[in-house]
Amino acid sequence: MSSKSFVKLLRKIIREEVQGALREVLTEQKSNHNQLIEHGMNLSHITENSMPNRPVAKKQFTKNSMLNDLLNETASTPVSAEMSDWSTMNFKSEMAEAFGMPNPSNTNIAPATGINGEAVNMQKEGVAATVNAMSKDYSALMKAIDKKKMNK
Repeated sequence: MSSKSFVKLLRKIIREEVQGALREVLTEQKSNHNQLIEHGMNLSHITENSMPNRPVAKKQFTKNSMLNDLLNETASTPVSAEMSDWSTMNFKSEMAEAFGMPNPSNTNIAPATGINGEAVNMQKEGVAATVNAMSKDYSALMKAIDKKKMNK
């Protein structure tokens, strides 16, 4: 058997096997569309029934009427129990090491190399200012912001 005829035969066999496998997968994934539509309608009714039917006074957030309507819809949406749990989440600088971040007390150490392994030239004013801003300890600033929020 020549190599050309072998390749043609191999391609034909592979094509037949792939088509057979595709047919199996596609027939397995067929679903009852009526059941899916009914399920979607049930979910729609559940959400409509759970929403309160009380009129909500619209606030003026912005002069753009479309954006204002969207903001009013969002503001009137009730917060679910799962989402209200996020309001208690907070991150403090003392927790940084647990998340793989450097210790806040050691953040003023300048990096010796860049992200590609090249040496960092701290003699350049822009580089020094950027490294200083990125490695500065902002915990005092964050405490002041938290204190101001508590006084509101």
